[in-house]
Amino acid sequence: MRSVGIVCGYDLNDDLPGYVRSVAPLIARENLDFVILSGGRTSPRSNHSEAWVMAGHLRGIVPAPAFVLEEHAMTTLENLIFARGLAEHHAGVVARFVVFCDRVHQRKVAALSRLILGARTSVHCVDHDVTMRVRLFEPVSHVIEAAAARAPWLRKYLRAAAIRFKGVHETVPALPKIAPDGKPHFGRDPKKDAESAILAAD
Repeated sequence: MRSVGIVCGYDLNDDLPGYVRSVAPLIARENLDFVILSGGRTSPRSNHSEAWVMAGHLRGIVPAPAFVLEEHAMTTLENLIFARGLAEHHAGVVARFVVFCDRVHQRKVAALSRLILGARTSVHCVDHDVTMRVRLFEPVSHVIEAAAARAPWLRKYLRAAAIRFKGVHETVPALPKIAPDGKPHFGRDPKKDAESAILAAD
């Protein structure tokens, strides 16, 4: 069984490199088999995803473990859902998740992690400057994403709204069917899948 880290990405228009530098030492302290960097293309001014940008800043300052990119998430809820799907596909049973986020989103991340990842999860946060608009909207976002976590049929509408709000263009894909039950799931061939994921991230 494996330990998997999940780094929640944040807006490409904010100080994402500063956030990543703050998260790096926390990752280094954990005994993780691999780390999923989660975040899609959230700015029309960038051709890259949050995950891609974070990987570029983390390589070289965090010697291990390997990074796996999740480049489709548009919300915190999707960070966790998509990362869990990747982790279980590549590693089979996950013994524990360690989620990294910023302090402004800590309460929402902790609540959603319990729903999506289960009790085998710990959350570590760092300071990160965000706009006043983000701070004011966070309580509303918490309520909306918690509702979508409990009612999966709402998730496609949440995603469509997030894409529109961020001003990017993307089709709405079929979302992974992951119930908030906290139960482990098996991949087809955990060892082989994990090796291919790590090689793809190098």
